[in-house]
Parts: sequence; structure tokens; C-alpha cells
Amino acid sequence: MELNPTTAQGGMMRAVIISGCALALGGCMGTTSGNEASKGPRRLAALEGYTAAYDANGALVVMRQAASFANYEGAEAKRAANAICGGAVASSINDTYRDGAWVFPMGCGNAA
Repeated sequence: MELNPTTAQGGMMRAVIISGCALALGGCMGTTSGNEASKGPRRLAALEGYTAAYDANGALVVMRQAASFANYEGAEAKRAANAICGGAVASSINDTYRDGAWVFPMGCGNAA
């Protein structure tokens, strides 16, 4: 039996094939709603006595307003970064001291 595209049966088969192709192609296309990186840098919370900003590479740079941080004050800088990031700076072995500031190359983590 040959399907006639003008009959209901032939039209239904064509619709199924077209729908299947559309779904297959739709799965290949990315969506930005679930991709954290597509949303840009996190908004930083204000913390009295400290300033923070993202540098050109996306690293979080934390500075103390009174006296600049010293190289041995990484723990204090991390506590400040945690507060500024809303609870979770993405700290790593690559965190570094530079010119009186502490740099967290991975920025803020995924805390809410």
C-alpha cells in the first residue's frame, strides 16, 4: 500500500518525520539558561573594609582598604573573598598575592 500525502495516514507520517527531525536538531542547539558561564561574572557583595573586583581575566582581586594585605595574610583575604562572593570563593592552589592584593583566579564559586 502506497501512502498518499493527501490522506490522513500519509500526512500523519510526514508530521512524525518532520517532528523527529526538529527534535533531533533542537537537541544539538545549546541553551544559555543552564550555563553559568553565559551569565557573566557574579555580582559581588559589599564588605566593609574591603574592595573587590574582577580583572580582565575573570579573576577576583580582593584588597583591604586600611593597610594593604601582606603576603602572609591569605587566610584573611580568603575569609573576605568568601563573604564578598556570598559564601564560596573558588579558591585553588593558584590563588596568589600581588601588589598588596590577593587574587583568586577562578573567581566566585556557585554559592547562592
